[in-house]
Amino acid sequence: MNQQDYYEALLSRKEDIEQQIDRRREILQTPPSEATDELSAYDQHPGDLGSDTFEREKELGLLEMLEFELQKVNTSLSHYQNGSYGICEQCGQQIEPARLQRLVNTTLCAACARSGSDHLGRPAEENVIRPSRAFDIEFDIAGFNYDEYK
Repeated sequence: MNQQDYYEALLSRKEDIEQQIDRRREILQTPPSEATDELSAYDQHPGDLGSDTFEREKELGLLEMLEFELQKVNTSLSHYQNGSYGICEQCGQQIEPARLQRLVNTTLCAACARSGSDHLGRPAEENVIRPSRAFDIEFDIAGFNYDEYK
C-alpha cells in the first residue's frame, strides 16, 4: 500500500465510525419509556427493566469505544497531514507495513505496542488468593479429558 491508499483507508474508517456513532446516538436519544413495548413501567417485570438498563448501558459503552476509535483515526489523519504518518510515536522508528495494513490508525510499532501492554497483567488479588483445585490446569485437563492440551 502506498501513502495515498493509507489516507483513503483512514477516511473510509472515519466515515464508517461516524455512521456507527450517529446510529448509537439515535438509539440512545430514544427515552427508555419509549424504547420498550410496555405501556407502563409499573407492571413490567423487574428482570425486564434490568435487561433494558443493561442494553442501554451496553450502547453507551459501545458509543464511548467508537468515540475513542474516532479520536485515534483523527490523530492518524493529522499525522498523515504533517508527514509523520507511519512513524512510531514512542521510538520514532517506521511502523511495519503489515501492521499499518491491519491497523490503519495505529501510532505505535509492534514492539512499542507490546511493551505498553505489559502493565495489563492479572489483578493484584490473584497474588494473594490461591486458586482452588478446580482451577488447577492438571485437574482441568484430566477431569474433562482434554488430552490435546497436554
